[in-house]
Amino acid sequence: MKAAIGETSVADGGVALPDSIADQLRALIIRGVISPGEHLGQSELADRFGRSKVPIREALKQLAAEGLLRHDQNRGYFVAGLSLAEARQLYRLRRWLEADLLSHARWPDADEIADFRARFERLDALDAEGRRVEWIAQLRALRHDIFALSPDHLLLREALRLWALTDRYRSVLPRDRSGSAERQLIDAFAARDREALLTVYHADRDRIEGLLMSVLMERE
Repeated sequence: MKAAIGETSVADGGVALPDSIADQLRALIIRGVISPGEHLGQSELADRFGRSKVPIREALKQLAAEGLLRHDQNRGYFVAGLSLAEARQLYRLRRWLEADLLSHARWPDADEIADFRARFERLDALDAEGRRVEWIAQLRALRHDIFALSPDHLLLREALRLWALTDRYRSVLPRDRSGSAERQLIDAFAARDREALLTVYHADRDRIEGLLMSVLMERE
């Protein structure tokens, strides 16, 4: 059977079609547009994306492998629920990895510091214009580049996986667009102060994790 037009190996923009669909579904899950426990039917998604079930199925398998979906052999795919026990473990893993990455990160040079600060100016502009989706994407990219100052790229890849799993937990918290913790991290990098760097990081983790645990405990 011939594939439908546009369902060959690559979608518009050079991204494989299942990956493109997975990216869109992942964004909806992370933003809380698709709720925990919600059923994702292949037929409904095929209609929604105007595609056959083949790339839809591959995208769902990909998200299930990431832990964002759970698969029931008889009933299909569901958005994974939010769990207090899971959140505690995921955030413990994140803290171990991220603190280690910062402990071994190199000091950025003056040009890199200037670039980080300029990117925050762009974030402020996106915030003022209410372009939240772009704001989230660019803040995530900036965070990646901060932690990528560490030479431990295998640990960074694992941290990225954990970010994907914990981003959906952030969707239950009040919006926080300040990026103040990242600004303070950059200030500590500029001062080449490792102690301040880790102090800022742990203080922000304490704040976020405390808020999240309170919200999840109220839900249980």
